[in-house]
Amino acid sequence: MAFLTETYGFKPDEVRRSDHSTLVHHHVDWGLVRADIVKRTGLSRQETRVAPEQHAFLINLKGEARAGEDFVDGRRVAFTPRRPGSIAFVPAHCEWTGWDEGDATGSYLFVSVDPTFVDRSIGSEHIAGLQPAIGFRNAMIEASLQRIGAELKSPDPISVIMVESQAAQLFVQLLRLNGLGLEPAKGGLSPFDLKRVVAIIESRAANPPSLDELAGEIGVSRRHFFRAFKQSTGKTPYTYVAEHRLQRAADLLRATDLSATEIALECGFASSSHFTVAFKRAFGASPSEFRRRWRS
Repeated sequence: MAFLTETYGFKPDEVRRSDHSTLVHHHVDWGLVRADIVKRTGLSRQETRVAPEQHAFLINLKGEARAGEDFVDGRRVAFTPRRPGSIAFVPAHCEWTGWDEGDATGSYLFVSVDPTFVDRSIGSEHIAGLQPAIGFRNAMIEASLQRIGAELKSPDPISVIMVESQAAQLFVQLLRLNGLGLEPAKGGLSPFDLKRVVAIIESRAANPPSLDELAGEIGVSRRHFFRAFKQSTGKTPYTYVAEHRLQRAADLLRATDLSATEIALECGFASSSHFTVAFKRAFGASPSEFRRRWRS
């Protein structure tokens, strides 16, 4: 049996079709930005068809998709297992189709943004270069989507201001993530060296490597490494390490019952208070508030 609020234009059974025992769908439409939360039980396989006239973001809130296939505009792309926090971006007039299988209970947040708002806020010349991206992770984009989701759950007369500001941030972060609108990078790390240093960073959240360690790993000077890493990623090594630690902390808050103090130590923060301040600055919520939102 399905339980649905009144909807216009967004149909969960068309966007992510599946056999389910219950389905709950809530939405708020602020005019230029709309958010839909969909929760389902009794599903293990779902078929995706996202072909928006507006720019669309989907973030997985609960449940993991472990196997499947994805196609963008009919072209097969690599499938990435999607855990809570995994994000998909589909530009207006593109199509994402496919299927996935995983947990029997799941939920997601779907945010659509009118292209006229994005053109006015960011500039059409920049947005035209954005490509679909399925199953990626980014702490800043996740934080903006979470804030939009919070406004959906507790809307008030000024929610539209918060929602539109977060929508603009989504596209600012996408542009930075893709290096669009910036000067072409020259002299960055080779793909092989970049993969090596990223693997080291991601394997050592509790004891982050120093700049000298990373530079020594690929046999370059500290100064050269700092410059080349930033040219390759658009971020300084310090920023990249900090964002990875926060993303790791968010994963632990979702998936474990570890305390904030234990997570702070696991992710290399000097203290639980330092962790709380850094996490709230990045995600707009304290660790306990973040965990409560994901589990509500």
